[in-house]
Amino acid sequence: MRGHNREPNIGTDDEKLVYLSYLNELLPKQSNELNCFALMPNHTHEEFDIKDKIAFSNLMRDHHSRYGMFFNRKHNRRGKVAYQRPKTCLIEDNEYSMRATFYIHANPVRAGITKNASSYRWSTHRLYALGKREAFMIHVKFPKWYMDLGSTWEERRRKYRRLFDAYLRESGLISQRFLYNNFYGNSNWTMDHTETIAQWRKSKSKSPPQ
Repeated sequence: MRGHNREPNIGTDDEKLVYLSYLNELLPKQSNELNCFALMPNHTHEEFDIKDKIAFSNLMRDHHSRYGMFFNRKHNRRGKVAYQRPKTCLIEDNEYSMRATFYIHANPVRAGITKNASSYRWSTHRLYALGKREAFMIHVKFPKWYMDLGSTWEERRRKYRRLFDAYLRESGLISQRFLYNNFYGNSNWTMDHTETIAQWRKSKSKSPPQ
């Protein structure tokens, strides 16, 4: 949910708390699971395990609509709070889910907001790395790849920290475009899904029979 002209639309602590409180009110009403997030001053990144696509679409609409009304009331303004619909990206498997999570958690570091991801409150990195679950993370559920990192919570956190640090050294400070695409996975998987979508769009664009 990126603000118009990249202007802050979730810039203050109280705005971030309201954004997350609305999300936490809606999540228990459906089967989709929130895995991680990072809230930035003018956009958010969120990763979900989607089990019901229609329910997920409704979640996005209801959540952002409620937040938009709050933001407009607070700032005595009208109109859209985000300049377009949320961009969604289908992730192939656990390996790419892990890298997407690293990318999301590295956002505050990459943006120069903090030098240490663990010191940024508005991200689930501290939950993954240190086990610090704040009240607004109550409905965050760990993905399978994280649970597979070890047999104990401390083992999982320690392994996660090592992997995240390695990611930062490798490419964490480099802006990447993969989350702005429709699919994130290996080349063959991504190509197959992209071609499928292209064919579906082409079929939809044909004129109906007379």
